Parts: sequence; structure tokens; C-alpha cells
Amino acid sequence: MKLLILSLLISGSAFSEAPKKVDRWLQLNNLVAQEMKILENAKRKGPELYYRMLELHSEKLKLIHEKNNHEFLDKSKTAKSAVNKESFFKETRQYYDFTKSFGLKILKDFPQNNRRGEILFALALNSRDFGRDNITEKYLLETISMVKDPHHSLRHHAETALADFYYNEKKFNEAITYYERAIKKTEDEWLTKHYFNLSWCYLKVREFDKAINSIKVAYRESKNPAYVNIKDQVLDNIGSFYVYAGRPLEGLDFYLENEKDPIPYLFPMAVKTSEKGHEKETEKVLASVQKLIDKNEWYKYQEELFHAYLDFYRHYSRFSDHEKTSRELVAYYKKAESNKDKELKLPIAMKEEAIEKMRSLAGYLQVKLAKDMKADEQSFKENELEIVLSFFSHLIILDAPKQVEYFYFRAETYYSVRLFKEAAPSYVQTVNEAKRTKNDEYARKSLNSLLALTGQEVLEKDENTKFLIFAYTEHLEFWPRDDMSEQIYPKLFEIYHEKQDDSKSSVVMRAFHKHYPEHLADQQKMMTRILDQFIEKQDTKKLAQYIHEFKTGFLKFSAETIEKTEIVLGNILFLQFQEMAKKGDKYAAAKGFESIYVNKLYTDKVKSQSAFFAALAWLEMGETVISYNWQVLSHARMTEEEKLERRGEQLKIAERMYMLQDFKTSYTLSEFLLNKFCSLRDETQNRLYEVAVMTALVENQPMDAEKIAKNFDKCTNKPELKDTALSQTYSFYEKQGDFYGLRKFIQRNHKEPYITQYRYSLQKWYWERTSLTLKEHILQEFKALNEPETKQWLGDIRLHENAMKEAQELKATQIWNKPVFNGDEFNKNLEAYLMRVQNFKAKYQGLTQSTQVDLAIFATQLFSSLYLNAGESILNLKPAGMDSAMVKDFQGAMKQVATPFVTAAKKYSQQLSKALKEKETLSHGSRSIASVESVENPVFSFFTGLTMDKGKE
Repeated sequence: MKLLILSLLISGSAFSEAPKKVDRWLQLNNLVAQEMKILENAKRKGPELYYRMLELHSEKLKLIHEKNNHEFLDKSKTAKSAVNKESFFKETRQYYDFTKSFGLKILKDFPQNNRRGEILFALALNSRDFGRDNITEKYLLETISMVKDPHHSLRHHAETALADFYYNEKKFNEAITYYERAIKKTEDEWLTKHYFNLSWCYLKVREFDKAINSIKVAYRESKNPAYVNIKDQVLDNIGSFYVYAGRPLEGLDFYLENEKDPIPYLFPMAVKTSEKGHEKETEKVLASVQKLIDKNEWYKYQEELFHAYLDFYRHYSRFSDHEKTSRELVAYYKKAESNKDKELKLPIAMKEEAIEKMRSLAGYLQVKLAKDMKADEQSFKENELEIVLSFFSHLIILDAPKQVEYFYFRAETYYSVRLFKEAAPSYVQTVNEAKRTKNDEYARKSLNSLLALTGQEVLEKDENTKFLIFAYTEHLEFWPRDDMSEQIYPKLFEIYHEKQDDSKSSVVMRAFHKHYPEHLADQQKMMTRILDQFIEKQDTKKLAQYIHEFKTGFLKFSAETIEKTEIVLGNILFLQFQEMAKKGDKYAAAKGFESIYVNKLYTDKVKSQSAFFAALAWLEMGETVISYNWQVLSHARMTEEEKLERRGEQLKIAERMYMLQDFKTSYTLSEFLLNKFCSLRDETQNRLYEVAVMTALVENQPMDAEKIAKNFDKCTNKPELKDTALSQTYSFYEKQGDFYGLRKFIQRNHKEPYITQYRYSLQKWYWERTSLTLKEHILQEFKALNEPETKQWLGDIRLHENAMKEAQELKATQIWNKPVFNGDEFNKNLEAYLMRVQNFKAKYQGLTQSTQVDLAIFATQLFSSLYLNAGESILNLKPAGMDSAMVKDFQGAMKQVATPFVTAAKKYSQQLSKALKEKETLSHGSRSIASVESVENPVFSFFTGLTMDKGKE
């Protein structure tokens, strides 16, 4: 044994140092082969050497088995692998036979060697793990008998191996004997396993106290690092031990006292407790789990606990409790799947299982209800019905893809207990769900059931009819053509016809015709009955619609039948639409009159009247364009006498159109009528002429207005209308500031008063418009006109431009800016400045009297600004370096000089304000500000000589 352990250590060490990419199995196999080759080459071989070789053969046997097992598992996906399993281990069996023979030969050749016990033990283990010859027990017993020392390790290993053998062979009493010996060797690291196996043996022979005590020792000693820890195995099984002993609550206490989180072990214990009939105890175990979850917020176990309760309640047929827990579980899943509770991380791994559990119990109870009703037609347990219905409600929420099934099962449940009033709407709900999910199977099942229900006439008449209509309608929608549908169409038609619902009876008739055209005669009879209803109700719209369809070939009615229907329609229509118009229903009346117009049955007189009334109706609704179109259609079918009669009304229509802000259509109609009745030359024509010109200008079409003015002046009896129209056109261009348009207008109408007015319009634009491009065009036009007046204007404009520049220079002038004051030199500078102002006035004063009002205003404004600037500049003079004694006299003198300028500036400003107010009332050619001339010239009207040096007085 020492050699074997040493070999394993060596092989393990070699393997650990090998590169990671080297295959483990090949490494170990090579190590065994290398050592075997060394031993085989030894010249003198004794029992020790052969025993080592047996160990190597046993190790190789293990490796071969490992390889064979890997191959089997790798190919176990195929169906044949399970059948041919033994074929995968052929190499193992062959090498086992070789190893066995090798060991037996050692025993034969060396009957008295010291390794005989180890050889027998090795043969026993090989037989147990790899052989099929059942010699394990024999060799282990021989090993034990050979080793007399009860404390010898080989005897201990043989006894524990024999105990395991008996345990696996279910010879529990024999196993107990050897496990009881094995646990006496307390230094064995596998002591915990021996106690665990011994506890199972006691359990099997129903010595429950010993079993529990042994497994508790295994649990306790697993905490000792000297022994192999099998704590998990103990915890997985100790609960069952208590249950088998009839003491499940002690098992509960054990878990609660010894484990921080005992829930994983309490679940299987609860199952076992329930299976053994301990109902109350099971409930206490599950209640303990719930307390632990609530106390520690271990929500990861909540789903499993719900399922444990479901299984428990189903096991004991506690259906009400099962349903209550199912309801709680549905709420749990809804919470788990909602976004707001994602942080709780509630598991939903068992949702499908929950669905199946609820579905299974619901199905069981549904069948039970049906059997109870069959046994006694008036007897069933209402609480069981409520439970079944609740389950279906839960399943509808949980199992969305199969909702239609649960709707159907719910309806069938109602039907099975003869609750027809509840069953009918449930079938309807099922059909609607089947439509949504396109499930023909459950749609047909539900509709057939609903037809069967309505056929029994167990509902009130109106309710029964409602559900019958639903069943018929939905059946036709799902299967428009099948054996049942062929019979349903006439039945459904009769129901709607009896209810006077011609719309729905028409729909049924159309569908019948579409899917069963071979039943044409029956469909014509249906249509005739529908037409009778239309005539009775005076439903002209539907009559007209069907007449149109009949003419296109629908239902293949004869021409005689169609004509008779048209005559009936016409007799109803005209009176009806006139009455509508009187009552104020303009839209319906308009559409009605239109329908008369397009009907080929009526005469031109009727059509012209209907078109005219349609035009009036549309106009009342503000639809001017549509009204105009019907005016034209009406006019086309009128006699000449009728046209004359309608002229006055048509003029009012044109006026009404522009009042409704549709100037374009008003213009179109006015021009049309003006041209049509040009020869009449009466007041109506005059007004149409005015309306046409006005609306063309409002629509920004001055060319059209000018065309009307020139081309249709012969259609009026007032020649002055043309001049008025042209003046309006001129004003349009002037207000728009349209330079090119106005210039072309003058070119087309080169006569007074437009020629003179044109110059003043350009002059007004020049001063009032800001566009530099327009100003340049006007200057060029003034030059091109070459009129004395425009030449004067051009001169004044240039003079004003110069005045603006000089005034700017004067305002920028500094009278005195030297650091040392000199009186004589200052007087010279002041007189020079005042002389420049005097010269400016003499040069540009005439601009304030210009016939260009705007220029006169701008010039006046310029003088006011310049004088005010001069006065303030003189008044604010404070020369540097002046003797302080002279300052007061200097300021007094400057005030005398400045005051006339400030006064003159105020007068200019007053005159300017007055001129601006009067500007708009001034007429062309007399737009001047003559009163500005009265402003006194302030320059040199006072003494400007100053004696600044007191010593020279």
C-alpha cells in the first residue's frame, strides 16, 4: 500500500509540473507505462515487485475505465448507445481479466508472501469497481480473516469496504456489523461517512433512534476538520429520518436550531412529512418557512414555498386553500414581472409549473362538477364552481398565450352546470379572444356551443336573439363558405329584416351573394324586400346607391326594374331636398340637389334648378368655389329666359362671395356674367364691372383689373367707370411701391392726370421709401422724364446731400481747443465759426421752401439740429487757462451769443411739427413750408467783440 501511495504522489507531482496543454489521461498513462517498463526489465523479481506491478495494473485499469466511460458519455446522445453500453467497456473488461489473472498468479507463485492480504484486497476492489464476477465479498472476508490485528489499517479498510458492499447489496444487518466496527477507529478521516451510512442501515431496519443518533454524530463530527465534511449530505437526509421516525417537528427544531438558513432542507422535509400523512405537522413546517422568509426578507424562496403549499393542499384535497394560494401566487408573479419591483429579484423559474398545477386541478374539479350534475341535474357544489372559475381567471393572467382555452373552459363550466345566462357571454368572450389570436379551433368550438345554447331557447327572447346574431355573424366571418354558412345567411337576413335593420340585412345579402353567387334568385328576392323598406322610409340615399350599383350589374336586375326604381326615387328626392333646405340642413340639401343633377333620369329644366339650388346651398355654407362650379353647370342648362331671370340673383351671389373673402371666385363669376350679358349695358352690368375690378385688385391682379377696365367698358352705360377703374389700378401700384408696375402702367396709359401724378408719386417714394435701389431708379427716371420740375427736384436733392455733409462738418467743429486762452484769437475763431453758419444758411435756406414737401421738412429739421448744436457748443465753451476773474464775464457774453441760436432752433422745431401734421393733407405741387422763412437769422444780430484783457480797458 505504501508503494501505491508513493506512486500516486509521484504521478500527481509529475502531472502538476507538466504543461497545461498536455492531456491528463495521457500523462498518467505514460507514467504508469514508464514505471511498468522499469519493473518488467528487472532481472530478479520477488513478491514485493510483483505486488507493485499489480498496483500499476490496477491503476492502468482505472485509467482505461475512465477513458471508456468518457467515450460512452460522449456518444450517449444517440439512441443506440444505451442499448450497446457494454460494448463501450470491452477494453475495461479485458484488462480487468488480465489484472485479476496477474494477481491470482502472484498468490499461486508466492503462497506465503507478506503481501497476500493486500493482493486479496486489491482483487476485491477491482472486482467491485470493474468486474462482473461477484468475488468482492469472498476476497474481503479472506483479507479480514488473514489480518488478525483488529487495529491494522488493512483490516479496517477491508471491513469498511465490506460494510459498503453489504450496504449496496441491501444486506443492512450485515452492514451494521461492519460499520459498528469501522466507527471504532476514530482516527479514520472517513468516520463521518461511516456514521452516515450506519444511520441509513439503522433506518432501513427501523431502528429510528439509533439512526437519528448516528446521523447527528455524522453532522457533529463534520464540523471537526480531522474528518471529511459531509454536512450537506446529512442536512439533505436528517429531516427524512425524523419523518420516518414519526417525529417531524423534532426535525424542524433540529434545522431551526442548527442552521442559519434551513429553508433548502425544510422544503424536502415538508414533502416527505406530507407524503407520510402528517398534515398538521406539514403545515407547521411550511408556516415556519414563511416566518423565516418574512423575518429575513428571503424572497428568493417565496416562489418555491407557494408551490410547496400548492402540492400540500392538492395532496389533502384542500381546494379552497389551493385556490387562495394560487391567487396569491398570481399576485406574486405580477409583482415579480413589473418594472417597479425588479430590485426585489423575485424568482419566476417555476411559473410554468404553477400554470400546470392550476390547470390540472381546475380540470379535475371541472370534470367533477359535470359528473355531479349528471348524477343529479340540480346538484353541484357552488364553492367548487367558484374555485374552478377562479382558477381559470388566474390562468388567463398567468398563461397569456393560452387565454382562449381558459375562456372556453370557463364558458363550458357554466354550461355544464346549466348556468346558461353566464355561459353565453363567456362564449362570446372566447370567440373575441379567438379572433384576436386567430385560433379557428376554439372559435368553432365556442360558436357551436353558443348555437347549441341559443337553440335550447333557455334565455329571454331578446337576449337569445342577441347571442344568436353574434354566433351567426362570427361564424360567417370565420368561415364565409361552408355547409353551415350556406344555411346561416338566409336565417341571419330574416332576423335583421324582421328588426327593420336594412343596413345589416343588406350586408348579409351582399356577403351571401359574394360567397354563394349560385343563389342569385334568392338574393334578388332579398334585395327587393330591402328596397321596399327604403321606399317606406323614404331613404333616397340608399335607393340611389343601389340604383347605381344595379346599373353596373349588381344582382343582374332587368333594365325595366332599374328604371321603375329610378322613377320612384326621383319623385321622392326633389320635394325632400327642398324641404331640407327650408329647414336649414344646407349640406344634405346641396348633396341631394347634386344627386338629382347627375341622375340621367331628369330633364334639363330640373337639372338646372337642382344645380342652382345646390349652388345657393353651398354658398350658405361658405363653400364659394363649389357654389361657382354649380352656378356654371346651372347656367349651361338654362334657357335664355331663365338666364335673364337669374342675373340679379347671380350678381348677389358674386357680391356674397367677396363678402366671404373669396375675391378670386367672385372675380371669376363677375367676369363670366359681365361677358355673358355685355350687350345689356344696365345697372347690373355696371355693378358687375365694379365688382370685377375691385376683386381683381384685392387678389393682387392689377393686370386683370386693367384688362376689365379696358375690355369691358363697352358693357356698361357709364363711361366714367373706366377712368375710376384705371385710377384704382394706379393707386394699387402706388400703394404697393411697385416701381416697374407703375412705370409700365404709365407707358400703357400715357395721359393726364397719370403723367403728372406719376412724377409726384416717384417724388413721394424717393423721400418715404428706404430702398437705395428704388431711390436710384427714381433719380434715373427723373432724368429720363427731362421735365423742368424733375430737373429742379434733382438739383434740390443734390443740394440737400451737400447740406447734410456740411452740417455734419459744422457740428464737428471745435471753436477753441488751445491750452492757453487768448481773447483776440478766440474772437477770431468764434467769428469765423459764426460766418460759416451764416454762409450755410445763405446757401441752403432755400431748401426749406422746396416744393418737395419731404425735402422741405428734412431741411427744416437739419437747420433746427444745426442751430441747436451751435447754441449749445457756444454756451458750453470753457476755455482752459482763462483768468478766473474773466470767467463770469466770458460766460455772460457766450450766453448772449448762444441764445439766438437756441431760440432759432426752437422755432424751426415748432414749424417742423406743424408741417408734419399738415403733410398728409398737402396737395401735389403746393407742398411747402413757407412759414419757416419767418425764422430770424441769429447770425451777426448782436455784438460779438469781447475785451478779454482788463488791463487794456
